[in-house]
Parts: sequence; C-alpha cells; structure tokens
Amino acid sequence: MQDHHYFETGMRLLQKNDCQNALKYLSIATDINPQFGEAYGYMGVAYYTLGMWQDAMDNYHKALSLDSSLEKVYFFRGVLHAQLAHYQEAVKDFTVALEWNNYFDDAYCYRGACRAFLNDQKGAISDLRFAAQLGNRIAQKMLNLRGIVW
Repeated sequence: MQDHHYFETGMRLLQKNDCQNALKYLSIATDINPQFGEAYGYMGVAYYTLGMWQDAMDNYHKALSLDSSLEKVYFFRGVLHAQLAHYQEAVKDFTVALEWNNYFDDAYCYRGACRAFLNDQKGAISDLRFAAQLGNRIAQKMLNLRGIVW
C-alpha cells in the first residue's frame, strides 16, 4: 500500500531527527489513509521534538482514537504529560502502556519519576526498581543516587 511507503520514509527521516520532512511524509500517509493511527502517533513525536506540544497532543489523541492498542503512543503522550507537569495523566498513560507491554522499562522509569512528583514514594521506588532490573540505566542511576538497592 502506498501509505506505508510514505510512513516508512517519514520514519526514516524521524530517526535522523529531520522532523520537518518527516511530518511531510507522515502527513501524506494519513492523507492517503485517514485511519492510520500509528502515523498520527509518530507525527505527534515529530511535533513533540519540535516543541509544538499542542500539535503533538492532538496527534496522540487522534492516533489513540483510531487504534487504542498503540502502547508506544500512550507512552509518548505520557512523556508529554510529564513535560507539562500533568503527572496524574502521565501515570495513567504509562500504566496503559504497561498493560500492553509489561516489560517496557522506559514506561516504568517515567511512571516512577511521575509518582515521585505525586509524593507516592512507595510506587515510585517500586517502578524504578523494576525498570532498573529490566536494565534501564536512568532508573539505576536514580536509585543509586538515593542509595536504594535495586
């Protein structure tokens, strides 16, 4: 299908951090197939990287309205919520991402950090420990700084 060609080209550009051109190709993919949730999700990533947070959020919402099984989009939206200090919303999104993939170490790490901001220290340590055990270096460093064995 033609939409996948534009999607794959957009993804290659996104991986090269060429977000402006990635958006052009991903947008063509969604023009061809308006139900292409994953393409909207990665458009959100491009907008996030460009600091266009409302556009990122709009695309994350669109992606999830089309395909609620996109665990990475829940993760991406959670990261944006965390950036905006919407910690409760971020925790919800990371939790959904983890329901789809319970070995998603970055989601545990981010959820742990957000739980710390919400003063849920027990939940924060639990998430960070699990992320650390899965090999997440950021979680390992965060626990090491607190002197917490993981």
